[in-house]
Amino acid sequence: MILVLGALVVVNLYVFVWDQKTGVRAIRQQAEAKGLGSATAPAMAIPAAPLAPPTPDAAVAPATKTIEGKVGKSETLGKVLKKAGLTAAEADEIIRSLSGVLDFRTIRAGESFQIERGGDGRVTSFVLELGKGKRAHAERKPSGELAAAVDGGT
Repeated sequence: MILVLGALVVVNLYVFVWDQKTGVRAIRQQAEAKGLGSATAPAMAIPAAPLAPPTPDAAVAPATKTIEGKVGKSETLGKVLKKAGLTAAEADEIIRSLSGVLDFRTIRAGESFQIERGGDGRVTSFVLELGKGKRAHAERKPSGELAAAVDGGT
């Protein structure tokens, strides 16, 4: 073991100190020759103003992203949300919000859904169009939690 460690130390000394091409001195000399390491090398300048001013629309209304899709055959709500690109925590939040108002066994293949993300990337709403004019939805309240309800249908 000591012999292997000693060999590794010798190899490192050769590469970083003794070798004329890869040693620290050789690299420093190459940098100075190119003007990268000398004291007279030009410093990187940072512009005083931003390169492009922010657009007023972007500051007023953050961009939203909408994801739309349909429930596939034998898919659960969890699978649908995962397939739509939501993280496990986001999917769990939606499922928990809907758990008191929706019987998940009523979800059928072919029903459409829509997920909206706000400018901060958080899910702001989820809508699932159920059969017979029913609609399950979860909306983010100002307090930050998702509130769900089922509307319409008989």
